[in-house]
Amino acid sequence: MDEVSEEYWFSGTFEHSLDSKGRLTIPSSFRSDFEDGAVLRKGADRSVEILPRSAWNLFLKKMKKISKTDLRGQRWVTLQLASAVTTELDKNGRVLVGQELRSHADLGQGQVVITGALDRLKVWEPSRWSEMEMAGIEELDDYVYEKYQI
Repeated sequence: MDEVSEEYWFSGTFEHSLDSKGRLTIPSSFRSDFEDGAVLRKGADRSVEILPRSAWNLFLKKMKKISKTDLRGQRWVTLQLASAVTTELDKNGRVLVGQELRSHADLGQGQVVITGALDRLKVWEPSRWSEMEMAGIEELDDYVYEKYQI
């Protein structure tokens, strides 16, 4: 997604846990952003992404721009939508992370890491998140600066 919803600017790192039923508590500081619901999907980086419904709707509008005759683009759309699950937070501020999404990100019962990522939250298996951190911010800083001048 090139453009992010300016409504949401999620940031920070949080340690939470998945319970035996696959429920995940959303950090309390972000719960109000999900009052209209949430969409969970597979992240390309082996995470689970959690988007507020309005951020997901912006993403859907962009998907509609992909021509129906663009078969490769349509395969991508199909894969994006196939893993997406619309849900609501329960009264305790939790979402249910289904087995398919948990398997995708290697999430088991117990500790997970939640990170802010602009218009979405990302849920990581802790060792995968550690590997990502170890990959080196300097290398990524150089890449982002060269490509985007940020």
